[in-house]
Order: sequence, then structure tokens, then C-alpha cells
Amino acid sequence: MTVPARAARRARGDQGVTTVQVAVLFPAVLFLLVLIVQFGLWWHAKQVANGAAAEAVAAARTPAGNEAAGEQAAFDYLSEAGNLTRVTVVVDRDIEAVTVTVTGNAPRLVPGFAWGVTAVSQAAVERFIPADQR
Repeated sequence: MTVPARAARRARGDQGVTTVQVAVLFPAVLFLLVLIVQFGLWWHAKQVANGAAAEAVAAARTPAGNEAAGEQAAFDYLSEAGNLTRVTVVVDRDIEAVTVTVTGNAPRLVPGFAWGVTAVSQAAVERFIPADQR
């Protein structure tokens, strides 16, 4: 057998290898791309929850503020920002401080994983102190 005949037989035996490699690797690459997008959606949902918690604290910590005002501020913010489902807002206001916890779920592209977010914001209640008591 001559050298060109062996080379031709070897080349013929490798036909289709690239197609098989692409068929095996492409789903893995596609899954990694979907995970990257999923992480971006989760991160955005986390930022939205943080913003809603901050808005709720700002509304509830004023001298005339209350828990209902904080919840309303959070839901107003969430209605404009979106990207969260199954949202719960818990506002706890006492004499000294306001604590707000916002929980929800980020959109899911990858089934089988829970992509929940929780944001907590806390601040002191604003109050008037007369000059002679400062």
C-alpha cells in the first residue's frame, strides 16, 4: 500500500467527528449561556428588592410614617420596577427603629432551581427632640 492510499483511508475514517463533537458540546455551552442570563435576572431581582426595602424604610421612618405607609411605598416601587414574583413585604416599626424585609422570586429560566431573593433594610425612626433635651 502506498502512503497516499493510507492517508486517504485514515481521513475517510475521521469523517463526521466534528459533527459529533458539536452535537455533544453544544448543549453544554448553551446551558452555560442560560446560566449566565439566569444569574443576571437574579442579580436584577436582588437590586429591585433592595430598592423596595429602602423605599419602605424611608416612608415608615418619618414621624408621621407607619407600617402601612412603608408597605405601600415598597409595593409602589415594585410595581414600577417589576422582575419579582410572590413578593412579601414585612415592615416592623417600633419606637426606635424600622426594619423592612422584602422577599420574592426572580424569574426562572433554568427549571428545578429556586431563585429567591431577600433584602433587609433598617433605620432609626426620625423624631423631634427639643433643643433643651439635645
